[in-house]
Amino acid sequence: MTRALFLWVCLITTISASSQNLHKIDSLKRNLSPAETKDRFSALCSIAWEYRFAYPDSTIAYGERAYSLGKKLNLPTDLAHPLNFLGVAYIYKGEKLKAYDLFVQALEISGQQHDTLQIAHSNNNLGRLFFEQGILAKAYDYFIKAHDLFKKKNDSYGLAYTLQSMGNLQRTQKDFAQAEKNYQEAYAIRLNQGNSRDIMSALMILSRLYYEQNKYDRCISLLHKADSVGKLIGDEVSLAETKILLAKSYLAQGKLDAASQIAQAGATVITHLKYKRILPETILILGEIKLQQGNLAQAEMYFKQSLETAKETNNLHDQMNAYHKLWKLAEQQNNQQKVVLFMNKYLLLNDSIKDLELTRQIERLKFQFDIEKKDRENESLKLSQALQETVIARQRSENIALLISLGGTAAIAFLLWYYFRKRNITNQKLAAQNQFIELQRKQIEKRNTDLTHQNHRLEELNHEKDMLMNIVAHDLKSPLARILGLANLIKMEKNLSTSQQEYLQLMTDVTQSNLDLITDLLDVNALHEESKIPHPVEFDLGSLLGERIVYFQYSSTHKKIDLSYTHNLENQIRSNPGYFVRIIDNLVSNSIKFSKPGSSVTVSGTLTDDIFSLSVKDNGPGFSDEDKRMLYQRFKKLSARPTAGESSNGLGLAIVKTLVDRLHGEIALISEPGKGSEFIVRIPVKVVEPVSV
Repeated sequence: MTRALFLWVCLITTISASSQNLHKIDSLKRNLSPAETKDRFSALCSIAWEYRFAYPDSTIAYGERAYSLGKKLNLPTDLAHPLNFLGVAYIYKGEKLKAYDLFVQALEISGQQHDTLQIAHSNNNLGRLFFEQGILAKAYDYFIKAHDLFKKKNDSYGLAYTLQSMGNLQRTQKDFAQAEKNYQEAYAIRLNQGNSRDIMSALMILSRLYYEQNKYDRCISLLHKADSVGKLIGDEVSLAETKILLAKSYLAQGKLDAASQIAQAGATVITHLKYKRILPETILILGEIKLQQGNLAQAEMYFKQSLETAKETNNLHDQMNAYHKLWKLAEQQNNQQKVVLFMNKYLLLNDSIKDLELTRQIERLKFQFDIEKKDRENESLKLSQALQETVIARQRSENIALLISLGGTAAIAFLLWYYFRKRNITNQKLAAQNQFIELQRKQIEKRNTDLTHQNHRLEELNHEKDMLMNIVAHDLKSPLARILGLANLIKMEKNLSTSQQEYLQLMTDVTQSNLDLITDLLDVNALHEESKIPHPVEFDLGSLLGERIVYFQYSSTHKKIDLSYTHNLENQIRSNPGYFVRIIDNLVSNSIKFSKPGSSVTVSGTLTDDIFSLSVKDNGPGFSDEDKRMLYQRFKKLSARPTAGESSNGLGLAIVKTLVDRLHGEIALISEPGKGSEFIVRIPVKVVEPVSV
């Protein structure tokens, strides 16, 4: 995940640097006044803004200098300006919580200064941040506030920017009509402003919207306009993207010659610029054109070239698309061996992408929880600060009264009159302060009540999520089990060809993999819901261990792994057999899954002083120090990979650790990289003594 994010940032930085307005930056630096004035503040802000795409660290450096200067000059407005730029820079650096803090600070300062324009920009930036994290309801509220403020200030640049942001949100919600309306309004504003780069950007956004709706004629018309604007400003990167989308539109209409010509032109520019982000897609389009023209050999060449380019940039989506095209091409060529090969590659990448999406979804949820936590902490801090100020004010009043009462002894009559008068004033102040404290107390009680209701609501939503996952998992498990049963029945048929047997085996493996994943998900959810160990029963631990080893003999024999076990378990015990089965199964299946063919897996069980010890030892790749730190975390895939293409979802060891803890036991790992591993589980049990006859 980290490596993929790093590559993405590198690509964006390379692309942005090519379009960075370096001439403007140099001009701003040359004209930067040495005097600490409002002009220098504005120039620092402008330099920070120009650096935002390719060099966010430079944006941060200049933005912080501008903010320090603005505070020193005690500017009555515009102090939030550099804070908004700093937040944008931290978004590009991937530090979303830092960006959130800066945008909130900008909103507070602009509100204190009654700076409507910066209030609008702060709201728009917060909307962008929440939109990127998938928190659409909050994002839409911030966009609406920004839209109304920009409209009130008649700021066409900010208004166009916010309209495009709202259109993007509505586009993700499939509200194409409203998205088109906002995009069209933004485009009209860009035309009126006359900035060619912004006009081209607005045209490209509209074109993609029409392409997604299969309105290819409208899409092509706008792309031709964008192409003309791009030629005027000499933006080769945007021109290349325009040509690729134009080629895709012609291809969708079946205009193969036009699609081929424009795709070749785009590929030439992209190759010249070394713009690898869209190069795999470009080559894939050329291959699709050749495929539809019936030139299978040249189509295969392009598909393989697209695959290699996607591998260089570590773009999983483009790799998966290339494998899919090669798979379908192999079917047309009736090459069953390549069909199986490319289909397997496609399915593996599809699973990897799903895992990445799940990780990103978890990161978004964590961001949302962190934001809510920050908001609650800020509210509590503000209430505490108000109470402290009230106490300080009361103490100050009392000190004043004491100083007055200790005045000179001269003119005693006058001092007594003066004292009673001041005392009356002080009492009135204290009464007002007490009323204020009482109001604060009621507000705190209301806040606590609201937080309690929110916690209850969160618990209800979590319960609904668990119920939904159980329902979906059970509904998926039944048809998958039937598919697996049917596949096993078909295997019993005679006269099956080799390719049919391979397809059946592939179907069986994929179905079993999905069943295992659903089972693990159900186990994790069930364990999360359980509050105590089920009622224990008596069972023969030695027989149970032997049954589980026999169960895994087929998979170990299939991988040519020597699976052996020993035990001294003679007496029955009283505990939870279901937990023991899950612990043994997960540890043994992991050892087989990650061991190479020809190696061995040894299982031993002993019972000494009412402690059951289970050892599962293999000759696999072992665990690194980084693996050991994440060993029992859910959905954390470690460095080792299954040796025969088996699936791994990162839940097995987390389930084992939970079950061992539930049984008041302990689990230990003895392992070094490249020297295999041994899991040792120790669980206290109650031995059932045999009844003497």
